Order: sequence, then C-alpha cells, then structure tokens
Amino acid sequence: MSKILPLFFCLTLCLSGFGLPHEQALAQELKLDLETVIQIAQKNNPQIEIAAQQVHQGRGLLTQAQSGYLPHLSIGAGVGRQYIDNLKPDDEDTVATASINASQLIYDFGNTGGAIAAGRSNLEATTENFEQVQKDIVFAVKKDFYAVLARERLIDVEKEAVANYKHQLYRARKYFAAGIRTKIDITNANLNLSDARLALLQARSNLKIARVRLEQVLGSKPNRGSYKLVNNEGALPELAASKPPMSDSVELLLETAFSSRSDMKAVDSLIKAAEAEIRRAKSGYFPALNAQASYDEYDTDLSSISDQWFFGVNLTWEIFSGFQTQGETVAARARFDEISAVLKELELAITQEVTDSWLRGVEYRDSVDIADETMQLAAENFILADKRYKAGLNDMIEYNDAQLSLTRSQSNLVTAYYDYLTALARIENSVGVIPGLTTKEIK
Repeated sequence: MSKILPLFFCLTLCLSGFGLPHEQALAQELKLDLETVIQIAQKNNPQIEIAAQQVHQGRGLLTQAQSGYLPHLSIGAGVGRQYIDNLKPDDEDTVATASINASQLIYDFGNTGGAIAAGRSNLEATTENFEQVQKDIVFAVKKDFYAVLARERLIDVEKEAVANYKHQLYRARKYFAAGIRTKIDITNANLNLSDARLALLQARSNLKIARVRLEQVLGSKPNRGSYKLVNNEGALPELAASKPPMSDSVELLLETAFSSRSDMKAVDSLIKAAEAEIRRAKSGYFPALNAQASYDEYDTDLSSISDQWFFGVNLTWEIFSGFQTQGETVAARARFDEISAVLKELELAITQEVTDSWLRGVEYRDSVDIADETMQLAAENFILADKRYKAGLNDMIEYNDAQLSLTRSQSNLVTAYYDYLTALARIENSVGVIPGLTTKEIK
C-alpha cells in the first residue's frame, strides 16, 4: 500500500499536467479564418433562427389558405335517449347515431384565391427577409472580425513602443552613469515608458471588448474562447500594397443594389400580398357557392327515425355585414398604399447607403496609401533621431517626438486599413451581393 499511493499521486499529477486528449484539444488554440467564422455565425446566431421560423410560419399560413380549395370531411357520433309522443309500438328508445359530412367550395369570387395569393407573396417576403438577415449577419461578422484583427495589430504597435522606450531608458541610465547625459533623461524615459505601458494595457482591454462583440454575433464562444483569428495578411509595411480593390462606379453599384437587395424583393412581395388582400376583401360583396353532402345512420327501434343522406348546392350571400366588408377593403387599400410608400422610402435609403459606403470606401482606400507613406517617413525619422541621440547631437525631446510620430503613424495605418476592409464589407452588404456567400438553407 505504501508503494501504491505515491504511484497513484504521481499518475494524478501527470494527468493534470498533460490533460486528457479531449481536454488537450480544447486547450489548444484554434485558428479561425473569416469563412469559418461566418459559418459559425450562420449556425448559432439566433436572428437567423428567428427569420427561419418566420418562413415556417409563412408556409403554414399559405397551407391554411390553400385548404379553402380542398374538400372538408368530418365524421360524428352520438347517443341519447329520445321520446316521441304516441308512437307505436315503442315511443321511447336509446338512439345511437353516426354521421359523415363533406363540403367543397365551388366559387367564392376571389376570397380563397386572394388569400392564397397573399399567403404566397407573404411567404416570398419572409424568405427574402431570411436571406437579408443572413447577409446582415455576414456584414456584422466581418466588421467585428476586422475589429479584432485591428486591435491585435495595435497591440503589436504598442509593444514595439514599449520595447523602444525600455531600450531608451536603459541607454539613458548608461549615459547618465558615464556622465554624458543628465538625470532628466532617465526621468523622461521612465515617464514615456509608463505612458506606453498604459497605452498597451488599454489596447489589450480593447481587444477583449472586440472579441466579446464578435462572440455575441457568432452566438457562441469558439473552442471555449481559445482561438485566434487569421487573415493571411503580411507585415505592417505590406498592408498598403496588399489592400483589395474596390469598384470605381457608384452608378453600377446602385443599379446592382436595386436588382439584388433581398429587402427590396421582400417589399415587392409584400406589395403583391397587399394587392391580393384587396381582392380578398372585395369578395365579401359577392356570394359563395358550396357543394355539401352528408349521410346519417341511426341505431334505434323507433320506426319514425331512419337512415338518411343529403346532397345539394348551397349559395350564401351576406347582404349586409355591418360595413365589415367595406372596412376590410379600406384597410387593405391603406395597407397597399403604406407598403408602396415603404418601397419608395427604401429606395431612397438604399441610394444613400450605397453612396455613403462607396464614398467611405474611397476615403479609407486613399487613407491607407497616405498612412503608409507617413509611416515610412516616420520610421526613417525615428532611425535618424535615434542615431542623433546616440551620437549626442540631440536631446530626449527630439527622440520622444520621433517615437510618438512613429507609433501614431503605425496606429493610423492599422486603423485605416481595417476601416477600408470594413468599408468594402459595407459596400457588399449595401449592394446585396456578397461574393462566395453560401446562405443557410431553411430546414
């Protein structure tokens, strides 16, 4: 027993240190590219599920409307005690009855047809809305995906600044010990290092916030939060040269948007549904023609009750309904006019959205080039300031200004580059065409 216990504790420590294969897989950092992140969002984002269930509701309502053209069949059974005065030989008996009834609509002047047309158009609208929701989710994923990548890049920028200030502090102390520089250089270097560490702390906090926002859009935390986003981008000096192109024709984008936007198609379908609702409401002014058939079977000793069947055609015409039909027609027309106005408003909104996103894209595209040029100049200026300080030709202020300009220019390039990628994603979403997007199918 004394040998088994130490062996057991040793095995326990080994397992806790190395973990089981499944736990080890979870602990390993997962690499996620943009396509994979979009697939995760399509699977887990609740807004997509909500839109999918709205499509199912539309299908159910269409099936209800279509049932008006199909025969309705019902059966019934009952039992009761019945008495008939002065009936011979028996005037009282327990009566059991079974019946079957069938009815078929022949014509109702557009009531059922209008309901079916409205249901079909509403289903088309919910389906287009489902597509639009997916496109909106893709844009939200891209925006937050690029935000996380930008925050990671900004952390690298701040880390470089901290490293430079640490080196400068080390050098200031050496120069002070050698009597070359005064103590104010040490104090100044310490101050700048503290500011850089604070900026690094803030950058790391901003990254955590960006990851939380991304996970909210994804609807889950991939690999329990142990993941890293990858986008196959080069080093900071290579960003400007690797930026993707954008369209130079806003007119072409607008033309594509009006023909491709799912929300435009959804509103068009709603207009068709409103027109069908007008036809359905007007049908209340006209009769409805139905065929009916029934068969009743009785189990009784009473001679006056016998089996019977019936077949006939029934015409129903409601002469006055308390202005119900008139009210439904007015409401349906108002609904049609409302959705028509919504379509015009949407067209104006799309025009503004596409134009604004394109102008922002042009701005950020040019900003990337300017920021890249500024960063190259700042890097060259920093190298010169560092050499001049090392040779004793300048003071700490010139070095600090050069370092600050370098950090600022690097941050500006990172921000402009990922703002440009976000602007491209916004253009795609505003136009309604997202290259390579495979939308989720409704189950």
